[in-house]
Amino acid sequence: MRTRDLIVVAACILGSACSSKAPPKPAPAVRVEVVGAGKAMGSPDTYSAFAQAKETIPLAFRNPGYVVDLLQVKTPDGHTRAVGEGDRLHKGEVIARLREAEFRDRVGQATGQVAAARAAAEKARLDFERAQRLFATQSITRPEMETATAQRDGTRAQLAAAEALLAEAQVGLRDTALVVPVDADVMKKSVEPGAFTGPGMPAFIVGNVSSVKVVLGLPDVALHDVKPWQEVTVTTDALPGKTFTAKVSRIAAVADPVTRNFDVEVEIPNPDRLWKPGMIAAVELKAGTGHGPIPLLPLTAFVPSPKSREQFAVLIVDGAGDRARAKVRDVQLGNVVGNRVAVVEGLNKGEQVITTGAGIVKDGERIEVLPQEQP
Repeated sequence: MRTRDLIVVAACILGSACSSKAPPKPAPAVRVEVVGAGKAMGSPDTYSAFAQAKETIPLAFRNPGYVVDLLQVKTPDGHTRAVGEGDRLHKGEVIARLREAEFRDRVGQATGQVAAARAAAEKARLDFERAQRLFATQSITRPEMETATAQRDGTRAQLAAAEALLAEAQVGLRDTALVVPVDADVMKKSVEPGAFTGPGMPAFIVGNVSSVKVVLGLPDVALHDVKPWQEVTVTTDALPGKTFTAKVSRIAAVADPVTRNFDVEVEIPNPDRLWKPGMIAAVELKAGTGHGPIPLLPLTAFVPSPKSREQFAVLIVDGAGDRARAKVRDVQLGNVVGNRVAVVEGLNKGEQVITTGAGIVKDGERIEVLPQEQP
């Protein structure tokens, strides 16, 4: 009986184990931001973009050669050093030079060839004039006259070719000096004395920052309120307390094929060189409908849209407490501001957007909303 009892007890234990259900899977824990309570761009008419130099010019030597000299600039302690990135340049300054020996040799060779060709051309001219007089008195035959004419024309062509080679050699010698075409700042330096540089390889990249420009991407619904030379207000966190008045200098005729936005260029006067390329500018166009702040969400809030690989979506919280579930919502993105992206369409004020954990949550899945972190 004892053995039987043990078997029965074991069977009961096994049976209860088999019939017990697996514990429910815990809901993923996520963090959210409330639309309208977090960071925002301001009005729909405020756009963010990077400042760029008005003109960016790569400076390159026309011919290959060895760099032997760079422009010297004064330092605050009264010494001098080779020009470098960030230095200001003036139109007409020679920023670098190549070794001239090879180019002077070419000029000398071409000069000798021109002298020889000129002498040959002069002799052919005199022979031709003599042949003309003899032919007029029928002292030479027509073929002899034609030979003298051909000789004159041939030596003239040789002289022209030699002069062209000399001019080319002189240009090559002159181009051993790399001249700054406009007042500009050095943005990138790629050579040092003794370095070999090839033809067309940028030795320096300089930028004209007498004014800077920013390029905004505007949706078509906002484009009709923007006109060429319209005044706009520009600010930057890098220059707190300062406001700049600028003008719209260019409006693209065709939308970008990827973003479907139109590029609008705004030119900002920069006489005091306060603006530096790369600064983040906030441009207020003073036009639009004024529907309130545009939410800025962190990059972690965005997931690919299930409808299209070119579309983005977010996950909003549907319900509350134990009934809270994630719901996919397609959104239209705007400008990038730091590590956040503006959402210009698809969200309503007061909605909770999942910003941490969006990549591991599925549409319709139950979630646990963690309390907001205290700053």
